[in-house]
Amino acid sequence: MFPSVLLVDKPKGITSFKVVEKVKKNFGLRKVGHTGTLDPIATGLLILLIEEATRFSEFFLRLTKTYVATAMLGVMTDTYDAEGRVLEVRNVDVSCEDVERVMAEFVGRIIQRPPPFSAKKIGGVRAYQLARKGIELELKPVEVEIYRAKLVECAIPKVVFEFEVSAGTYIRSLVNDIGLRLGCGAHIAELRRTKVGDWSVSMALSYERLETIQDLWGVAIPVDQALNFLPAVKLNWKEYRLFRNGAKIRSPIQCFGYVRVFSEEGFLGVGLCEGGFLKPYRLMPLQ
Repeated sequence: MFPSVLLVDKPKGITSFKVVEKVKKNFGLRKVGHTGTLDPIATGLLILLIEEATRFSEFFLRLTKTYVATAMLGVMTDTYDAEGRVLEVRNVDVSCEDVERVMAEFVGRIIQRPPPFSAKKIGGVRAYQLARKGIELELKPVEVEIYRAKLVECAIPKVVFEFEVSAGTYIRSLVNDIGLRLGCGAHIAELRRTKVGDWSVSMALSYERLETIQDLWGVAIPVDQALNFLPAVKLNWKEYRLFRNGAKIRSPIQCFGYVRVFSEEGFLGVGLCEGGFLKPYRLMPLQ
């Protein structure tokens, strides 16, 4: 199988790891990885990297993400979602205008504490594994960015948000914090990831369809095309030989940061442009 990217619409109730294992088993693949975990309660776009495309996971992990979150005001749970244990029930004495005002306060760079039931590792152990044992956790706050927040529907106590956020943002924590700021608390009832970068869930393969197709030809995207959010640089034969051997070369175009690198041989990998020079960063293996 060629190094490629597969877009899957993950259903509710299964883990991201299960989707990875299903694709690996169904199509006899050696390496498959995902580029951002979705909780079992969540549905939506999961980007899978196949075979040597896993070398480029960091670039997909950095992409912005868009979610639609259905929240219930007035009920707080230990997991910040509907699958958790109810900790407290409060009166909901807020208006839709209050919700919009508070939601807007979270747009921009914020400091966020990950939820205790999360995939964050503490001493090599997942936070949710420790939380299930009743171990109290104090997860380190991180800076994230909320690019856009929209109130899609408001029928108190049910509200529906749409958020566009930076990588590493926990929507469960965001909704929990909005609920606390409102004074009534909140938890997520439903969560759907609709976009990652420019990739939309409307382009994704349903989980059910994975059972019916024989191979991934025609549905998987070659990794060089999937990385098209990076500029492209093409090398001549002399530049190719130097670059392939690990040398830093003068860049054939003006560029800064990460770029896709091509030659007559095809896609070479990702290079890094700095100070007018281009050096190898993540390369495809030699055939």
